[in-house]
Amino acid sequence: MLTGFPGILGAWQPGIYPVAPSRMSNSGFTVNTQDRNDVVAFWHAVYQASEGYQQRVGWTGNYTGTPGTTSRAFINDVERRLNYFRAMCGVPANVRLNTDSTVVIDSEDPFRPAANTLKSAAAQQSALMLIRNYNPSTGTDPAITHNPLPSLVGWSPAAWNASAKGNFAFGLYGPGAITEYMVEALSTGSATSFWNTEVGHRRWCLYPLATDYATGDQPGSSGSRPPSNVLYVVPRADELLSNVVPTFVSYPSAGFFPAPINSPYWSLSRADADFSSATVKMTTEDGTPVPISNIKRSTGYGDPAIVWQVSGDAATRSIYSDTTYKIRVTGIAGEDIPTSHEYSVTLINPDRLTTSLLIVGPTKLAASKATTYSLNPPAAAESIQVTAYKRNPAPWKENAEKSTRPQIIDDTGSNYDLMVTTSSFAGFGTVSGFKAFHLTFPTSYDLIARGVPDQSFEIDRDIVPNSKAKIKFSYRRGFMTTTSYLVVETSSNDGVTWKSLGQPIRGLTNTAMSYNVTQASLSLPKSITPIRIRFRYYTTGGAIYTHEASPKSPTGIFIDDISTIGCEWLEQKKSNALPPTANQFVFSSSSAGAPLVKNSRWALRLRTKLGGKWFNGPVTPVTVTGP
Repeated sequence: MLTGFPGILGAWQPGIYPVAPSRMSNSGFTVNTQDRNDVVAFWHAVYQASEGYQQRVGWTGNYTGTPGTTSRAFINDVERRLNYFRAMCGVPANVRLNTDSTVVIDSEDPFRPAANTLKSAAAQQSALMLIRNYNPSTGTDPAITHNPLPSLVGWSPAAWNASAKGNFAFGLYGPGAITEYMVEALSTGSATSFWNTEVGHRRWCLYPLATDYATGDQPGSSGSRPPSNVLYVVPRADELLSNVVPTFVSYPSAGFFPAPINSPYWSLSRADADFSSATVKMTTEDGTPVPISNIKRSTGYGDPAIVWQVSGDAATRSIYSDTTYKIRVTGIAGEDIPTSHEYSVTLINPDRLTTSLLIVGPTKLAASKATTYSLNPPAAAESIQVTAYKRNPAPWKENAEKSTRPQIIDDTGSNYDLMVTTSSFAGFGTVSGFKAFHLTFPTSYDLIARGVPDQSFEIDRDIVPNSKAKIKFSYRRGFMTTTSYLVVETSSNDGVTWKSLGQPIRGLTNTAMSYNVTQASLSLPKSITPIRIRFRYYTTGGAIYTHEASPKSPTGIFIDDISTIGCEWLEQKKSNALPPTANQFVFSSSSAGAPLVKNSRWALRLRTKLGGKWFNGPVTPVTVTGP
C-alpha cells in the first residue's frame, strides 16, 4: 500500500503562485476554494496550461492498426488536467499517468492479456479500436462498450482489458476528455448514458485513494474519423493510498467554482457512506428552492454517491455574476459517517475579478505637481501595473493596406490569413484597396471545438463613444451561405461579455459571391466606460463554405476601412510596473510617459496579474487643469 507522495517543489499552493515553468508542474496541487482569487488564478495557471494540447499530441500511430504512442508533453497535459480537478474537489492531487504500471487482471475476466502488459499500451489499443469500428454513415460504433466482442476490428485481450477497466470518450481526447468525464455532459447537448447520470466517469477520476491512471489517445483526423480517449481508472491493490482521511467529495466542489466546468449532474460521495435513504435539497442564496430531478443513489465507480440533476441557471456553463447555491443532504447512513452534510457552491466567471481594482485620487490636478493615488490590488497579485492613457479625439482608420501593423487582435484559424490581397482570388476584385480583412470558416468540423469554430478579430483600442457615435466600415460578401453571418459586437468589460450592434449581416445566396461593396454605419451606445469592438463570423447550421475545401476561392466575408466618429480613444503612453504589494502610485509627466499640459485629459488603469492572466480595473479619468 502506498502511503503518499513527497511534496513537489514549486507546485501550486493557496496564495503561492509560482511563475513558469514551475507552475507547469502536473501534480502536487492544493487550492483554497473559499478564496475566489485563488480559484481564478488556479484556473488560469493550471487548467489553462493544458489547453493547446492538440499541438503537443505527437501521436505515432495510424488508423490501419498501429496504436502508436503520444508525447510526454501531451501526457503531462492530461495528468495536469486530472490533478486540477482532484485539487478543486479536495482529494489528493498527486496521481500519475502512463507509468510502468501493469494492467489489472481479475479472476472473472473472460479475456486476459499478458500480465506484463502496461496500462498505457492497453489504453492505446482500446482507443484505436473505438475509432476503427466507427461507421460514419450510421453513427454507430459497436466498440463503445465495456465488454467489446472479439469480432471487432482491432480487438485484442489488452484492448478488451482497458475497455473493461477504463473510462472512454468518443469524439474528444486528452485534457478535453478529462473535462467531459467530470462534467458528464457534452456542452453541445449530445446524448448521455446511464454512466453520465450516475457520474461514473467523474467518480473514478476523483477516487481519493487512486495514485495511478493511464491515458490512451487517438487524435482523429475528421468528423468521420473523430478522436477517442480511454482512461484506465481501475487501480491495482498495491497502488492505493492508505492514509487518506475519508471526507465528503462534491461536484461542483464547495466554495467558488468555475462555471465553464459546471454540470447538470451534481454529486456528493464519500467512502463507506450509505446514501440509499438520503435526500437532497437545494436553494439559492436567498432560500428559494431549486428544482432537482433524476436522483440516483449509487455504489461502485469509486466511492458511493448520491447524484441529482439540475437545470436552468444551476446547470449553466456561462455566467457573469457570481451565483450561490446551498445544498443539504440528509439521511446518510454508515458507521462513523455524519448523517447530514451541508455546503454552498458559488458559480463564477473565472475571466472576471470581483476585487476592486479602482485607482482612487483627484480627478483634476496641476501639471507641475506630482499627484499620489491610492491602490488596493489583491493580496495574492503576481504583478501589478498602472497604465497611463491619453484621451485622444483624433480620428483613426484600420485598413489592411496600412504600412504599419494595424491595431488588430487576430482570433482566426491558423490555416488562412486575416489580411489578404483580394486580387489573389480570381474574379473577385476589391473592397476598397488591394487588401482587406478576411473572415471565413477554416474547416467544416473542428476536432477540438467539435463543430464549426466562430472566427473573429478585435480592434485593439479602448474606445469612449460620445453621443451620436458610430462605427463605419466597408464589406463585401464572398461565397457566403444564407446561414453564415457577420456581427459587430461591443464589450464594456474587457471581453468578458459582448453585445451585438444592429442586425447581423447574412449571406445572400448559397451559390454565388457578391460583386457589391457595401458601406455600413452602426450606432455605438454612449459610454463613459471604454469599450472594445470586434467583428465575429459564425454559422447557425446548414451548408457553409470553408477555406479548407476551397483555399483559392473568396469564401466568407471581406472587411476594410474601419473607423469611428463621435468617439475618443485611449492612447497608451506608459505602463508602470509596481511591486505587487504597492498601495500608492505617483502620477507625473515621468509616469505618464508624456508631458502633462494644461487642458489635457488622461485615464489611469490598474492592471493585476493572477495565474499568468492580466485583469484590467476600471478607468479613473484625470484632467490637467493648471500649469
